[in-house]
Amino acid sequence: TFRANLKEFERGQICRAGLGVGQFEIENLDQDDVIGTPLEGLLTDDPGDIIGGCDRFRHANEYNDERLQLRAKADYFIGDHVITGGVEYEDFSLFNLFVQSSLGRFIYDGTDGIAANTADVSYQNATSNNANDAAASWGYNKWSLFIQDSIQLSPTFELQLGLRYETFSQSDSPVYSQEIFDTYGVRSDANLDGKDLILPRLSFRWDVDDRTTLTGGFGRFSGGNPQVWVSNAFQTPAVFASVNDFVGADPTVIPPVLLNQVAAGTPLPIDVISEDFEIPSDWKASLRVEREFLDGYIASAQYLYTQVEDGFLWRNLAQTSLNDSLPTGVAPDGRPIYADLQDLGVDNLTQLGNFSDGRNHVLAVGLAKRYDFGLNFNVSYAYQDVEAVTEGTSSRGISNWRGIAAIDRNNPAARTSPFQVEHAFKLNLGYEKDFFGTGNSFTRIDLFLQRLSGDAYGNTFNVNSGNALFGRAGQFENPFDNNPLYIPARTGDPNVVYASGFDTNAFLNYVGAGDTGRIEDMYSRSSGWNTLADLRIQQQIPLFSDRVSVKLYMNIDNVLNLLNSDWGVFNNGPGFGQNAIVTADLVSAADVAANGVDAATALTGDDPRTTCITAGSCLYRYNFFSDRNIDNISAPRSVYRIRFGFKVDF
Repeated sequence: TFRANLKEFERGQICRAGLGVGQFEIENLDQDDVIGTPLEGLLTDDPGDIIGGCDRFRHANEYNDERLQLRAKADYFIGDHVITGGVEYEDFSLFNLFVQSSLGRFIYDGTDGIAANTADVSYQNATSNNANDAAASWGYNKWSLFIQDSIQLSPTFELQLGLRYETFSQSDSPVYSQEIFDTYGVRSDANLDGKDLILPRLSFRWDVDDRTTLTGGFGRFSGGNPQVWVSNAFQTPAVFASVNDFVGADPTVIPPVLLNQVAAGTPLPIDVISEDFEIPSDWKASLRVEREFLDGYIASAQYLYTQVEDGFLWRNLAQTSLNDSLPTGVAPDGRPIYADLQDLGVDNLTQLGNFSDGRNHVLAVGLAKRYDFGLNFNVSYAYQDVEAVTEGTSSRGISNWRGIAAIDRNNPAARTSPFQVEHAFKLNLGYEKDFFGTGNSFTRIDLFLQRLSGDAYGNTFNVNSGNALFGRAGQFENPFDNNPLYIPARTGDPNVVYASGFDTNAFLNYVGAGDTGRIEDMYSRSSGWNTLADLRIQQQIPLFSDRVSVKLYMNIDNVLNLLNSDWGVFNNGPGFGQNAIVTADLVSAADVAANGVDAATALTGDDPRTTCITAGSCLYRYNFFSDRNIDNISAPRSVYRIRFGFKVDF
């Protein structure tokens, strides 16, 4: 049994909540998926909390990739030049079976819906109703040519100049859909064929004197990107079907009416690759200085700068390119209000493209020393100022788009990365000694300490499937709590009215006395600091043969928690950096003027887009404030673990 507070879990869990007060959603449950808990007991008093047990994936899910890599390299020596050249070949193949809701999605309207066995049911599959027929099977070839010239300009200065060229060839293409082209004007069969990269590099090493070294570099780099993000477009198109208020819903059985709708439907792609998509790459520059002092201390400082050239960007073309979805509305604070595709019955179309914004600054300094009596230490501090445009926290295109925490999800701007650790202090202490005096029975003790600043987060609106505020995806893709909150002016804000039950003073005290009358900067806040400590003890065992070495070791992760159960407690910030503290409506300004704040009708579905045609047309009505604790204990990181083992070296 587990307890969770989830808005949308993308990592294979079946049970999800957070769909609004009194709603519960079950996906792909077999009879033994609910462990010792009747369906009637799955809801708790806290909306969004569930108690249940699930151990099956909610979608047909299988992923394999294979790579064949070949490389040839040659060096040539010409005077002070060492010229290195070569070629690399990569043959990549991938099979990805991930069919969203292919085992069904069941949404119950509270305990009454569960008791009545009535649910909104959605289902997606190949027309054969066999998820294997909707798998993506594709591959590509990549050729890389590289050349580098290492020049010894002087006995103390070495310069390296390099150039790498990568080109992709691909015969596999996603399915072409004439309907998608006629509707959106984009081709659904764009692939990676012909994409290429020119990657120049420059680096140097300068031995300033016998104890000081300066190194640095500059260049364009690529690689390490999740192939599943490209793979989504290669998924064989499926058919989406749904039925509302289905009586007699059984989470283990797909209703026959949906099986028939899928079998008779026309498959359409839901993911496409932009025809002008570029392989992601970054420009990086670094500089490092290291100085060894006469007494054996070694000091270092390093700076790394990264500028995005091309990154992954997701857009939902169903909100930006359809006549039925346009024009967009305008929220009171000026942000766009997009169409509620679920309300309109419009399917999503996620396009994978690029952004060219965002930069990172990382600065690190360190000091190290090794003493003759066996003690050594290394202390360091690192500072990060990291920006992101897209979070990229999911495998699916549509959920990556939904997961963008920005004022305008279809046109996000660079902002603080949710993965930034602004401050990190680290200390490594080690001691080694042969206590038994045999010369080959050394004991070594290492202690690793870290002091880390908290998780980046931002205050957001608390939304749900019944009121998404700024638009919603289609196909029952529920909204996340990632719309940055509007922080009203402390007195007389023209964009906000407060319902009679809203605790205004508590809210204003919670958000603080910073800038008001503005939209919150996402990930601009930080949760509490954390301290980590790990211990390793190793004992070398002498043997008769000098060529065989045996070491016994004991690792204690989070040793502070072993010493005291109140220590070593690790706190995460709000989940996904989203601190949803205000439940609000959009209401017509004219309605408020005529009927008062509490009596004004909340605009839901697609009404916000069509009613709020200018910034002054509508108002935010703040209904409820949740005084949330931003620090949440991480159970896996707040317990100690002890591991014993041995290592034999021949």
